[in-house]
Amino acid sequence: MKLSRTGWNNVIIFSVMIIIILINATNDKLFPNEESSTNGERLILPQHSVILTLSIDLSEKQYVLLERVGRTWQLTTKGITLEKTEQQIEQMMYAWQQSSGLVQAAEIMIDSAQGISVNIALAGESEVRTFILYPLDDQLLVYQQKDKLWLALPATLAQQLLPVNLYGLNE
Repeated sequence: MKLSRTGWNNVIIFSVMIIIILINATNDKLFPNEESSTNGERLILPQHSVILTLSIDLSEKQYVLLERVGRTWQLTTKGITLEKTEQQIEQMMYAWQQSSGLVQAAEIMIDSAQGISVNIALAGESEVRTFILYPLDDQLLVYQQKDKLWLALPATLAQQLLPVNLYGLNE
């Protein structure tokens, strides 16, 4: 059986199409999507997101605002004094981008007065994301208002996500 040049072109085209279909069909099995992970763990912020501003409302008279200015961060506070180095601020932003918690299945009943409101503006998103942090003795609860989702994180993570010592605020 002899094939003409057009016949061989058709064989090559269909072979390549079959290989592409096989790759697309097995891609999800070889590289599962992180969003569909079954272990119930989820990142606080979307992966590879860029934080533009981060504001923390500690009380009516105390807040912290971090704004990206070029490649550095500008720190503005009201009611409290903070002295953070550029490296400490970068570590805090990295903690926000890389921290993940266990998704809580049930709605959690907690005193809303104990919550610390955090607003984060991400590059490429028109809406500001609002989180409410509830530091407890054994864990840190984070409520994501956009997704109406509760995450439980280790209590020690509160020191990395917030630039202030929470236990010194109530005094």
